[in-house]
Amino acid sequence: MGTRRAALYLRQSLDRAEGIGSQRDRCTALANARGWQIVETFEDNETKASKARGSNTAWSRMLSRIGKDFEVIVAVDVDRLLRSIKDLSTLADLGAQIVTVDGEIDLTTADGEFRGTMLAGIARFETRRASERQQRHKAAKAARGEWHGGTPPYGYERDPETKSLVPNEKEVALIKEASTRLLDRGQSLHSIVVEWNDRGERTRKGHHWRQTGLRPILLNRSMLGETVAGVRGWDPIIDQQTFDRLSTLLTDPTRKIVHSPGANGGKRSLGGGLARCGLCGKPLITHSKATGKGKGSSTATLACLARVHGPDPENHPRVERVRTRDGRRVSVWEDTNRVSIAHDPTEEIVFEKVIALLNDTERWKARMQEKSPKDENTLKALEDRQRELNAELDGVGRSVMIGAWDERKGRTEVERIKTEMEDVNRRIGDLIGKPQLNAIVQGGKLENWREWPPLDRRSFLKLVVDRIEVFPYPDGAPRNAGWKLNETPEQAAERKALHHARIKATVESRIKVWSTWGALI
Repeated sequence: MGTRRAALYLRQSLDRAEGIGSQRDRCTALANARGWQIVETFEDNETKASKARGSNTAWSRMLSRIGKDFEVIVAVDVDRLLRSIKDLSTLADLGAQIVTVDGEIDLTTADGEFRGTMLAGIARFETRRASERQQRHKAAKAARGEWHGGTPPYGYERDPETKSLVPNEKEVALIKEASTRLLDRGQSLHSIVVEWNDRGERTRKGHHWRQTGLRPILLNRSMLGETVAGVRGWDPIIDQQTFDRLSTLLTDPTRKIVHSPGANGGKRSLGGGLARCGLCGKPLITHSKATGKGKGSSTATLACLARVHGPDPENHPRVERVRTRDGRRVSVWEDTNRVSIAHDPTEEIVFEKVIALLNDTERWKARMQEKSPKDENTLKALEDRQRELNAELDGVGRSVMIGAWDERKGRTEVERIKTEMEDVNRRIGDLIGKPQLNAIVQGGKLENWREWPPLDRRSFLKLVVDRIEVFPYPDGAPRNAGWKLNETPEQAAERKALHHARIKATVESRIKVWSTWGALI
């Protein structure tokens, strides 16, 4: 029989009981003393043997080569190799021979398999006992209001001196920005993470932000300074009322992500269903339209797209028209009266109309003096009633438990409370996240609207506008200024200025703005 082939298995867990280097030296010395040839070394760094080891680990790669490239596995001790009966059974089924610095286990024999099972059982027992001890220790610390260890929650960092949690200024700023944009500006999680990614904000691990990452951060009660046991242990970075409102908003089952061709409408102030076709009433979809001024040139356009809304014979009947394609004249069927209009000029006209109305409205001037007092007072009253209903529900349970009420009366009362609670929750949901004017309009200067972010422009319009209707371009109305021979530059400039004034008047006639302030602009 020739020289036996051996493989070294080295594993360092999170507890760093013994380093990889020390394990390699001891295993190599044993293999050399036996005269074995070391054909491979498998290293699992920062890997626990008490949990399943996936296909990307050295352990998995080693299993696939047992009996093919080597016959013996050398490890420092059984604990470094495995800590479960399942892994031991896997090695036994593969016919592996295990040699550790502390002894030899031949899994091909009944005696060796019995000894291995005993050692693996002891290792598993030690692992579980240590885990339970750590869990009890963490629970005790949490009950005392202390940080139980591990990765600090987002918004905090660990003070190396006091070992407690202290606010992380950069992360706190992002949390407060997100809560303000959700609750005061009526924006969505999607719009927040998109803007953060665009401006270079990254998660703690340096990754792009996603809704699935931000949402649990805003629902984590650690922001209130609470441990997992509900005990106040460190400084809060958000107040209770804000946290409760965020929780109500983000756990509302009616909030859902809609994937459609118009899902990016929120990037423009008139998108997202605010602007509608004046003929069929369906939302105008925000998309990019080529301008024909060179490759990559396009402009943001609002359009009633047939590919989104489908055919509409009543409002957009189809007609046969002759078009030229590749030098040939062909007949095609096209929808008529489909609305299409450039977004930015339309936005200018809408804001001009809205500002003209509001600057002459006493109600607007009074509204800008404070933060929606009516809505805020209504919301607080609803939240108080919500707490009262929860207390009543608990009281019904206690009454049934002690026998003061029978089950029939208890069920009737529970149904009454739940019905009212559903109505209260719905009304709270309608108010939470509703944009606040003073959060959008800085100093009440509407003329600075061009400096606002697009999402703030949209939130503002949603507050003061019910809908914007856009109608098709009138037949026979002028479209292009064109050019004329033997025309001086001054004459051309004068003619184009007159033409643009006519075009603007035509565009303005296509747009109707229905305001929530009781006027048709």
